[in-house]
Amino acid sequence: MRRRKNIAFWITTFCLAAVIILIAGAKLTGIELRAVATGSMTPDIPVGSLVVIVPTKAEDIKVGNDITFLTQGDITVTHRVVEIDREKNEFTTWGIANDLSAIDAPSKYENILGIVRLHIPFAGRAFVWLSGLHGKIIMITAIISLYLVYSIVNVFRKKSYEKTV
Repeated sequence: MRRRKNIAFWITTFCLAAVIILIAGAKLTGIELRAVATGSMTPDIPVGSLVVIVPTKAEDIKVGNDITFLTQGDITVTHRVVEIDREKNEFTTWGIANDLSAIDAPSKYENILGIVRLHIPFAGRAFVWLSGLHGKIIMITAIISLYLVYSIVNVFRKKSYEKTV
């Protein structure tokens, strides 16, 4: 029984460390994580998905890539590239769930955040919640509480084990 509890403790510790390393690694490499708020890329990228955006040079972007970029009003958008004008340094995108007549106005290369390399359905909702102040406070409090409870239980188990020996 005690061995099983130790394994659970180390698995939890490993998972927590892995999440911290992944988030720190993403920050250090410039990779961005964003949640999809609208259905313009449905069904390929559903609402509530977490998208992993890898910084990419504009020259490396091709027609058919899903990219994330900033609009003139600094709104973050993830749409598919349908046309590239290399002479004007512009790209044209389209939200695949939208009608073909709803192709976006051309945007400049400097507005590109990167190419969407991965999306994880439903994870965006948790990401948004955890990104907020309340989510962070609750998550940190929960982690600290779990470790404290685990430590207290182990102290009492050791004392009760010592009494029986």
